[in-house]
Amino acid sequence: MIRFSKYHGCGNNFVMVRECEIAEDGRYAAKGNVRESEYARFAQEVCDINTGIGADGLIIVREEPELEMVFYNMDGSRAPMCGNGIRCFAYYCMNEGIRSEKSYAVKTLAGDMIVEVASEEPFMAKINMGKPIFDPAAIAVKTDREDFLKQELELSDGSSWTVNSLFMGTVHTVVFVDDYEAFDIVKVGKEICEHPTYTEKTNVNFVKVIDEKTVEMKTYERGVGMTLACGTGACATAVVANMQGLCKSPTEVILQLGSLNIELKDDGNVFMEGPSVKIAEGKFL
Repeated sequence: MIRFSKYHGCGNNFVMVRECEIAEDGRYAAKGNVRESEYARFAQEVCDINTGIGADGLIIVREEPELEMVFYNMDGSRAPMCGNGIRCFAYYCMNEGIRSEKSYAVKTLAGDMIVEVASEEPFMAKINMGKPIFDPAAIAVKTDREDFLKQELELSDGSSWTVNSLFMGTVHTVVFVDDYEAFDIVKVGKEICEHPTYTEKTNVNFVKVIDEKTVEMKTYERGVGMTLACGTGACATAVVANMQGLCKSPTEVILQLGSLNIELKDDGNVFMEGPSVKIAEGKFL
């Protein structure tokens, strides 16, 4: 049996497990050693809504040799980072007594993220998400351009969509829309996500500008599909909206079950602040 907890950040939900718990389970480890492929299998099993616990993703808390967030999507694919996930990670670390400091670093595949606990009840965390990267190589797009902003992408039905792609913790594409009801968001999101232009696929954020301080966002997440929230997507959205003069910093990004506050610093770093909520705990049999 593997002890787990479940948390959500604005509806984006995760199964949280300490790596030492998985390493002690004979199904996934031999003599305490877990292979990468077994983590992927474990993620698929626990995130399955019908036969597992059900979640958008799995977060493994690695404590040695340094504190690290290991993140897997529900389909078993590994992602570099997750904005809502790292706030849940911070809340879990506080509840489990893994960290008691108000500020500390967390290792991820996207680099070290700095966590600042803004409040404990309700739990709010502010994360330095680092700087956006516009190099097409970082988003696995082949082009002679220095970036992949304001590019036209043609879909199978002949429609053309203006896309803005960047690396913000992971690969993101921002698409500005006037009306969510005017198109099939799942169909378009899936096709942009899997478009041959993106050799490693891309998260797709559909964004409606409300005013100079506020946007609304809906995300089609690679490896998941439509999701209720995306923290790295909110950061990418604020970056692009500010670059194009559509919003000013700080920017409130409204999601289906809450909102995130994104602040762009003069040095290029992007800060995200938002909540995390514990849902449940138990044992995975």
